[in-house]
Amino acid sequence: MPADRPFEALPGRFPESAPENFPEDSAEAMVSAFITLVTDVDRTPAYRARMEGSAGRPLPRSAISILFVLYRHGPLGVKEIADRLGVEQSTASRQIRPLEEQGLVRREGDPRDGRAVLLHLTDEGLETRELIRQVWLRDIAVVWADWDPGDREQLGALLTRFRDSYQQLRDTRGDR
Repeated sequence: MPADRPFEALPGRFPESAPENFPEDSAEAMVSAFITLVTDVDRTPAYRARMEGSAGRPLPRSAISILFVLYRHGPLGVKEIADRLGVEQSTASRQIRPLEEQGLVRREGDPRDGRAVLLHLTDEGLETRELIRQVWLRDIAVVWADWDPGDREQLGALLTRFRDSYQQLRDTRGDR
């Protein structure tokens, strides 16, 4: 939802409006800072270089996102990929083309609709996605190397709960 539009609440579940500024020590500020960190980290040149290095090929951030979307959601059409990435269909098409050229995705007819085409990860696409995932997993392992296993479990449980609640909000509003 654009920042200039007011927060739409679910009656009895979410606040009527989001505060302009969270107090520095509030849970909301911590969540906001965490989300900012996670979304900003992959925008740095050094991080992108590490991802490309792990993949063994130049891959823009959008290409990495497409690999992960196809892995999580299975074969999809260009429109579905665009919707999941929050981009226009023409943008998604341009972002998919290099993945096809590199042999990371392939097009196949949709068995449910002979006119439609679905994009599938190739074996090379699956391997590339896994190489990138391993870099992320190593980073996470370094970050919480000195954490108690119970703390790691608790973080996982809380992030899962946060994700599920956020998804419920999106589903209720029809944000897709």
